[in-house]
Amino acid sequence: MESIFQTYVFFVWIVDKYKFCTFGHPPILFICSDILFVAMGADFKFIHCADLHLGSRFSGVSQKDPKLGKRMTESIFSSFDRIIDLAILEKADLMVISGDVFDEENETPATRYRFARALEKVKIQCYISLGNHDFKRSWEDSIPYPENVHIFSSSETEKQIININGNQIELIGRSFESRNTAENYASSFYGSYDKFTIGVLHCSVDTPREYGDYAPCRLSDLLNKNVDYWALGHIHKRSELNERPFVIYPGNIQGRNPKESGNKGAYVVSVSNGRVSETRFVPTQEILWQDIETDISGKDMQALISDISGKAKHDSILSIYIIGKGDMDSVLRLGLDGVIDQISKVTGCVISSVELSTSPATDLSKISEMNDLRSKMVAVSNKMSGLGRNDLIDKICLTRASAEIRYIFESMSDEELRSMVQDAEMLLIEKLTEASR
Repeated sequence: MESIFQTYVFFVWIVDKYKFCTFGHPPILFICSDILFVAMGADFKFIHCADLHLGSRFSGVSQKDPKLGKRMTESIFSSFDRIIDLAILEKADLMVISGDVFDEENETPATRYRFARALEKVKIQCYISLGNHDFKRSWEDSIPYPENVHIFSSSETEKQIININGNQIELIGRSFESRNTAENYASSFYGSYDKFTIGVLHCSVDTPREYGDYAPCRLSDLLNKNVDYWALGHIHKRSELNERPFVIYPGNIQGRNPKESGNKGAYVVSVSNGRVSETRFVPTQEILWQDIETDISGKDMQALISDISGKAKHDSILSIYIIGKGDMDSVLRLGLDGVIDQISKVTGCVISSVELSTSPATDLSKISEMNDLRSKMVAVSNKMSGLGRNDLIDKICLTRASAEIRYIFESMSDEELRSMVQDAEMLLIEKLTEASR
């Protein structure tokens, strides 16, 4: 009985592979309350984006699908081109980019050239704070940036004051000097009480240290600094951490893997009467990574594919999570590749992954109480599921074929190993149930 079950576990493996305050300054130039704010009269608009990662290679994808790899590489440039067009369409007065313009420390000449020409097209002043990916400066003499571009200093916190519509706007920023820094750059940022101030910084806000030292700081470090808008970068997930002052991560401009799903793009920030009046996120991604969940309960193949198709956006890359109990469980476990092909054809999407958390309509708890072959299989499965990691691998590798690839099973996580055991149990129960009808 165990040998049959072990063979099915092996079979499953084969089938399947986040100002304003006047603290420190005399509060004589403005009065603040929930109703009244009297201060600078600047009216302007700016674009905030970060984490472009231009030049990402997607080498793993390119090896499997060169056409898709090339499309993904180009998608990041397409997204940034849309941000440039957005700035022109919105008649923005200013653009800030909060680090990681390039994906590599030494960007290629072609990548830098395309970025420089895009900034030349937008014409407005552009202020860039370099991050951990683009801290090195390459090709500055041979491929210089246009005159409308300013890179913040990496040796100290730098202030720049520009005139927009007759009003002085203050920008404070600092670039990375090396890939990692444990220094709290934000602690040295202080704005002027009589100017609208934008802080431009690539940093980690309230991020655990195990994620690396990337100018770490706390949200409390960004408050009471006379900074009206913190234009942050580094975290690829869009996040609005605070309002007044606004503390915003726009996320990266193009998802590059299943973990970076959802809309990607830039913020259009409007300032009226010296304060932020609107923050509007605008999606610009070329390729959308989507997470889709569907339930097999009460569905046949056509209904399942129709449900996924109704949720998918054409030409996206999908990560599909399938849950529930039903007859489709055995179909998915035995013929998942065929189902994936059909979903791809119907939706016009690339399927990145399919995760099954399904079970047959059969109640295993009831089967375990019966005195038949199926109950014995449930008992064997429960026994194997209770084994330690090494003992479980030993059981799986008792056959000659599985023993020869033991190293593959040893590279799997505990979750993956136990999932195989559960899949084998479901398949066997389903087969035995069909045979008994």
